[in-house]
Amino acid sequence: MKILYLTSNGGIHDYRFLYKLAIDYQVLLLHYSARELIGEIKNIKGLEIISKKPLVKTRPFWTEKKHFKNIYNKFKPDIVHTGYVWQVGILAAHMNVHPHLSMPWGSDILFEPDNSNSIKEKVRRVMLQCDHVQCDAQFVKQKIVHDYGLPASKITVFPWGIDLNLFQPSDKQESRQKTKMDNKFTIIFNRNLEPVYGIRYLLEGFKDFAKDKNDVLLLIISDGSLKKNVNKFISINNLEDKMKLIGRVSNKELPVYLNASDIYISTSLSDGSSLSLLEALACGKGVIVSDVPAIQEWVTEQNGLVINRKDATAVSIALNTYYNQRDLIEKHGQKNILLAHEKADWDKNYLELKKIYKQLAT
Repeated sequence: MKILYLTSNGGIHDYRFLYKLAIDYQVLLLHYSARELIGEIKNIKGLEIISKKPLVKTRPFWTEKKHFKNIYNKFKPDIVHTGYVWQVGILAAHMNVHPHLSMPWGSDILFEPDNSNSIKEKVRRVMLQCDHVQCDAQFVKQKIVHDYGLPASKITVFPWGIDLNLFQPSDKQESRQKTKMDNKFTIIFNRNLEPVYGIRYLLEGFKDFAKDKNDVLLLIISDGSLKKNVNKFISINNLEDKMKLIGRVSNKELPVYLNASDIYISTSLSDGSSLSLLEALACGKGVIVSDVPAIQEWVTEQNGLVINRKDATAVSIALNTYYNQRDLIEKHGQKNILLAHEKADWDKNYLELKKIYKQLAT
């Protein structure tokens, strides 16, 4: 079976799909983005790649319709699999290709269409044209049904999942030696440095939490458009000893940093089933997350701390709770390992995607 996989991202989320798909199918990755593909994707054996920077950064629909049509007609795929909805899914919808599987990422359904009539109309076109939708959270499904009138039977929900052989608990001290980290109470943040992830509330909340402590560290393992803002915040507030911006690390390196940390935090304002959260669960971390509906499908007061969005004070309070109750971290961490193995195994969840492909191709 030939799969045309169309994306405007080219990051670690795409990698999780592509390294599996390339084993089972003939796959052409068509990548329309100003950003480069990550190295993990470039190294996937058997994957054919066409990467093109659109003339308008996030609007390949404006400039790449002819290019997409040529690639489609030459490759002649059995299935077109698209995501981000309004950036690249619209190319398949405009050309009315079938079968078309649309894969919303989160923001492209959850809030961006609510802030732009133009985006909402593009999403509507994709939702009405595609043959099936796969999303990673029940909340996302409910949003699609409510806003675009799709029948629930046309939408399949399963979390994208993680590699549980890679993401698993390991000795904290050994991990700290590998990463050359000091023996401090360490909080890891590895969401992209973009406004949607509530960066300002993370920074302000941590600053308040850390003001009377010399044994704490916020480890930022990420990159993004707000990188300069983060470095400026660290410098202005003299937090060089308490905040470290490492940048992105490879997926193979990430478990070491997770296991070297005490807790994981995400201050996102909107989200699907965050893979970085699932990775933290699998490594047995205590977790602090914002009260995004899709995230609350994974975290409750039974296995983590849920805080209000856009609330730096809530960040500080939650950090202090875990700082002062180390046994609570252990309690939550053990539950999170079990949860990850029950619901976040990508080897198992990927089989659901194969079922969708089989149904669409018949």
